[in-house]
Amino acid sequence: MTLHYQLMRTHTALGRRIFARAQKELGLSSGQPKVLDALLENEGSDQKTLAKLCEIEQATLGNIIMRMEENGLVERRQKAGNRRSFYIYLTEHGKTVAEQMKVIFDEEDTNALQLLSKDEQQLAEELLDKIWQGINNISGGDKV
Repeated sequence: MTLHYQLMRTHTALGRRIFARAQKELGLSSGQPKVLDALLENEGSDQKTLAKLCEIEQATLGNIIMRMEENGLVERRQKAGNRRSFYIYLTEHGKTVAEQMKVIFDEEDTNALQLLSKDEQQLAEELLDKIWQGINNISGGDKV
């Protein structure tokens, strides 16, 4: 089995579990969990930065943010002197949902790693990071 296939099926299986819970427990739609997660650590980012953090296109992020605004999870703000860029902030409701989403991420990570020892878990994280760095070095960080 190729590395690509192993990574793809693992990512897909974990993503499905996480999204099913996010949708059922929190009423989130596609893309919203990772945006909430990114905003917990990077609140006040502009859309370009946030799109890069989430590994999605800016146009896709714009649609996700619009739905999140409609649901009272985030708000867009302009900073003084910059009328062209919007910065994204979690609302109080958004912070609560983001914290609940973090619990789901943590629980599903724990479930996914349950067959590995602590040393194996650490090694898996290190190896995945090295693979990601290698891919980024080849592509220059750009999407193909």
